Amino acid sequence: MNEKKRLDYLDMVKGFGIFTVALGHMEDIATGTRVWISSFHMPLFFIVTGILMAVRDEPSRDFCESAAKRFRGIIIPYLWFSLSYFIIDIANLNVIHNIDRRTFIVDTIDSATFYGMSVLWFLPALFLASVGFLGLKKKLPDKAVFCLLIVIAVLCYMAKLQTESVYAAYESSIAAASAIHIAYIFLRAAIALSFVGYGYYAKRMFDAFSKKDNGAARFLSSRTGSFAAGAVLLAVNIFLSQKNGCADLRNMILNNVLIYYLAAFAGCFGIVLIFKALPSVKLVTYFGRNSIIVMACHINYYILYAGIKLAWFVDSFNTHARHYVFVAVVMITVFALSAVVIEAINRFFPFVLGKKIKPLRG
Repeated sequence: MNEKKRLDYLDMVKGFGIFTVALGHMEDIATGTRVWISSFHMPLFFIVTGILMAVRDEPSRDFCESAAKRFRGIIIPYLWFSLSYFIIDIANLNVIHNIDRRTFIVDTIDSATFYGMSVLWFLPALFLASVGFLGLKKKLPDKAVFCLLIVIAVLCYMAKLQTESVYAAYESSIAAASAIHIAYIFLRAAIALSFVGYGYYAKRMFDAFSKKDNGAARFLSSRTGSFAAGAVLLAVNIFLSQKNGCADLRNMILNNVLIYYLAAFAGCFGIVLIFKALPSVKLVTYFGRNSIIVMACHINYYILYAGIKLAWFVDSFNTHARHYVFVAVVMITVFALSAVVIEAINRFFPFVLGKKIKPLRG
């Protein structure tokens, strides 16, 4: 399998992942579906980051160069999207009047401290987790890093649990809540670090196993074997997710931490193996390559809201439509409008993604 094919299937994975993110933000989905989605949809992006690090052998490169590249590709978009959210908040405060002054202040502080408004929490967590993993790889042997990843994640999750009572007591204080939010930035990143790291090591181990000259390796490397293994892992994920209940990585609500990790790893690696076996679909890879834009715009640019309003309108004419028609209208609208934003940013505002503006030819 060539490099392009490997990246295509990972873009497919991210395309599927961003679809589940948008779907999970709908209130009008079944509880079981929401529980399942929450078990893997955010870990999936961190694990894919680790897999891509292995594909590109990123730990062998200069650390400062890699960190700078990730800053441009992750933190620069965070700053631009945070600015757009700030402008929308100003309109909401002074024109539409659907937020109060306290909410505006909290949102502004969260953006400035990198806690992140709404879905933007994901970008600082991704930056810190990926750079943190590269730093550990540079300083420590693989066996030490492999063990340390889960230890750091569990300790930080336990620290978060210890702060819950403090947060509840001082939540009314903007200063105190903001200080705790700053600590949460690093606690989130520590949990994300484990997914990035094990994504990297899983890819390395899978590649080493695939090179072995035996029937099991040949079967797992085939499309049939990859799909079958992925389906088994996904079935395990579905079962475990329903046992664990709804999780929330943004707020570090993992419920049973052991079941959460088992469900997340089973679901994420199952999805990766399934898409590895499938042919490339351009539409899915398109949204996968632009998943950061969809992530940032689908809620706070009111795209999801527009999709729901349109679905309600369609339902007013087609009163006997099944619920899945409502969901389909919402998702089609979300991704159609997101594509408009994607094209606008990529063609006219590439600096939002940390890219250089191409000079005009003439």
